[in-house]
Amino acid sequence: MSSFEIDYTKFDVGVVNIIRKAKVDRVNLGTTLDGVKHYKTKGIYYDYEITINTRRMNVEDYDRLYEKITTPVDYYMVTVPYGQETKTFKAVVSVGDDSIVQDFSKLRKWGSLKIIIEALEPEKVANDD
Repeated sequence: MSSFEIDYTKFDVGVVNIIRKAKVDRVNLGTTLDGVKHYKTKGIYYDYEITINTRRMNVEDYDRLYEKITTPVDYYMVTVPYGQETKTFKAVVSVGDDSIVQDFSKLRKWGSLKIIIEALEPEKVANDD
């Protein structure tokens, strides 16, 4: 499965799913008397949802990742798959719940973590025609 980076650090954590979402940002200009709704499209943002599990997971990387994404910062630089390449952009990161999936005396594995990556700037900006 594909990988990702946060602040230019790659984490070997067992990515099982990456979902990419194209979000259109529009301003509602209102409805005219003929009933037609009018909008001004501002741009397109690419947001991602990454699901982490414990298959082939490096537990130290998982712990480092969790510490990284729960650090209070204004934004992160993230690198994610895009087409056949990758994209790097500023984003806020939201952390979903995770759970203990294995608990041994000297090793604890966590998993089922979802990370939501929300772009702060549009990737594509609409023309002002």
